[in-house]
Amino acid sequence: MYVVVAGGGHMGSHLVERLVAEGHETVVIDTDPHVTERLFAERGVVVFTGSATDIGVLDQAGIKRADVAVAMTGRDSDNLSFCLLARYYGVPRVLARMLDPKYEVPYRLVGATKIHSEADILVRSFLTSIDYPEIASLMPIGKSDLVVVELHVPLDAAMAGKTVAEVVRNEGFPGGCVFIGVESASGEVQVPTGATLIEGGATLILAAHRPDLGQLTAALTGRRPEAISPEIAELVDTLGLVGFLAGLAREDLLALAARARREQRRRGDTLYSIGDAGDHLYLLRCGSVELEHRNGRRVVLRPPAHFGELTALTGEPRAQTARVTEDAELIALDSAGFRTLLLQNPFLALELAKSLSDPGAGR
Repeated sequence: MYVVVAGGGHMGSHLVERLVAEGHETVVIDTDPHVTERLFAERGVVVFTGSATDIGVLDQAGIKRADVAVAMTGRDSDNLSFCLLARYYGVPRVLARMLDPKYEVPYRLVGATKIHSEADILVRSFLTSIDYPEIASLMPIGKSDLVVVELHVPLDAAMAGKTVAEVVRNEGFPGGCVFIGVESASGEVQVPTGATLIEGGATLILAAHRPDLGQLTAALTGRRPEAISPEIAELVDTLGLVGFLAGLAREDLLALAARARREQRRRGDTLYSIGDAGDHLYLLRCGSVELEHRNGRRVVLRPPAHFGELTALTGEPRAQTARVTEDAELIALDSAGFRTLLLQNPFLALELAKSLSDPGAGR
């Protein structure tokens, strides 16, 4: 399709990027030459520097042959004028970005065929995040209370391991909800049937009525205590008390705990020596551990303490020797799982950086 976009700012640029990726012939009009030059250089789209309410500029942009016109400027007054002119030129589909909901009636009067209210979208998104934190995203459908939601299934969810048919038959599942898509933990997406298996870690896309969202999230994300062993549950609680891990979601702590192991060490045991591979980081639950640096400096760690995280992160050889000075109980975390978790949670890197900046912290 031939699409004319009025406004190439932040929102407009994102739209243009998607339009080009989808193969649409796209033209952008913006008053700022820096914006048009950037879009031409980065996206290769045809651009016109000028006002999208100027008939001469619209003629140059080929508005008469446009299949779709999109008003994306940062002012409702400019968007209204562009919509009016686009309809005057016979553009069959005119989409408008509405910043102030008070302009909805004027937009309809000038012939906008679809109005997207930024305020409504943002408010609904924030309300959803506040009321239903389990829902990753939400898209309203029309003027009704029908919405499309994206929901993550916890690894220990009560519904994990059941088929779509079994989930739907469960008395806690709201009757008006419909499965649209299932994305497995490995990223494979499929249109579900009744026989489709809902695995822990999967992402579900469903259509539901807004009043049913609470019941829906409870049905799909509710956990069963027996799904994880008492040992793993205790590990999750312990990991949650560690400073730089404290802000992690339970799902992430579960994934980390699944790759962790308990170690009981006697006084005098060497956990690792200078030059050894940094394949684990350690959490000290009881006892004490001494770290000896290359320069002979020694640091004694006591609970709660963690050490070996830097080399576990980088994979470089150990720069210290770690010895048990009092009988100790430790939790050893696999470095590969830790690195994966760090990549998935950028904030964790910041918390870890704070921890490593402590002069007495283990390395």
